[in-house]
Amino acid sequence: MGEPVVQSGEEAANSILGKLLRRAENALAKDASRAISLRLSDKSVPEYWRLQRHKDKLECNAVLRAAEKQGCIKIEWDKRADENSQVERVLLLDENLLANYLGVVPRWVLIEQASREFASNLDRYPLLEQVLENWRYGSQVRNSKPGDFEVWISAIRVIDYCRNKIGDDIPIRRLSASLFSNSKRLETLVPYIDSLIQNDLPASIREAEEVFSELGLVKFPPTLLLAGDLTVLYGQQETKVLRPYIGLAPKEIKAIKGEVYFSYLLTVENLTTFHELVSQRPQGAIVFYTSGMPSPSWKRVYKLLLQELPRNASVYHWGDIDGGGFRIANHLAMCCSDVGFDLRLHCMTASLLPADIAIARDLLLAERIQIQNICERWSWGNEKDGLGTVAIEQEALPIVWPAT
Repeated sequence: MGEPVVQSGEEAANSILGKLLRRAENALAKDASRAISLRLSDKSVPEYWRLQRHKDKLECNAVLRAAEKQGCIKIEWDKRADENSQVERVLLLDENLLANYLGVVPRWVLIEQASREFASNLDRYPLLEQVLENWRYGSQVRNSKPGDFEVWISAIRVIDYCRNKIGDDIPIRRLSASLFSNSKRLETLVPYIDSLIQNDLPASIREAEEVFSELGLVKFPPTLLLAGDLTVLYGQQETKVLRPYIGLAPKEIKAIKGEVYFSYLLTVENLTTFHELVSQRPQGAIVFYTSGMPSPSWKRVYKLLLQELPRNASVYHWGDIDGGGFRIANHLAMCCSDVGFDLRLHCMTASLLPADIAIARDLLLAERIQIQNICERWSWGNEKDGLGTVAIEQEALPIVWPAT
């Protein structure tokens, strides 16, 4: 984009002073002590040279003189031109006076204010230091500018509330109205919430549904879909899980008992695959639909299931071969580890899949690195080594049961 068209001498002067202030902001970010100045060349300050009318040039020079009189700047005049008619350079004398003269809050003041607001949260959310550092150099962070600290503080309020209610399903808009007196504000905070949860600014922002599920935030009360020869203590009543599956409210599930010897538990990311699996489920298998990223209430029920399994039973997960699919698997693996099981992946080794499988999209480099790190953490060597450069959706694969 080109330079904005300047309509008057006053606008040209304010543009010049604004550029000088930005140089001061950048210099202070580097803790520079050298003198700050701006040479009014045609390249760096074209708006000054576009003033064709003598009246406009006089007006511009008058505004600059007024700033000089206020102690903000010092003007160096071009000695080759008529006396005091052409400005060659402006030198900064006092950056705070200049900001006050322009009627703006300078970046260093915004950073100081943000630092104070962030101070009590830096230990728990160290990513805020990176946010401040980016702002010091004038960079936006997730579209937040220096001074937009309130969106980050609001995101922290949401995360802290949800973590204190772990295991509960929390209606998104009710919480938003309670915290912010605005039922839709919380949904605008996803980029900031996700960055704080991941503690990784360069990471790709996840879908809102995935972020909300991790915190237990729901638009509607969830229904768990479960298939297996099981009896569930549902509220105060024992309920038998009939074929092909049953749908239950997680908060009402108190306990789960098996009616047969189970050889494995298979969790499934996508609904289409779940329906296809449960229509042909063998005895001794449990199939559990994650509904995307599992929520805290889902994880609680998952652990109840794991505790009912024989110690020699296998635990599998089948999901998409992409960043989201492996992040889901990562959460499930942590649940398994808590209960003393190792999670194994099913049909998630890309190199072993048929060559004619439909490809969803290319994997981003950051996504591939994240998948490889997750595989490294849980010793999923085949999946790590077999990872290709493309994402593969679970629905593109034929139904295959784990080998037992």
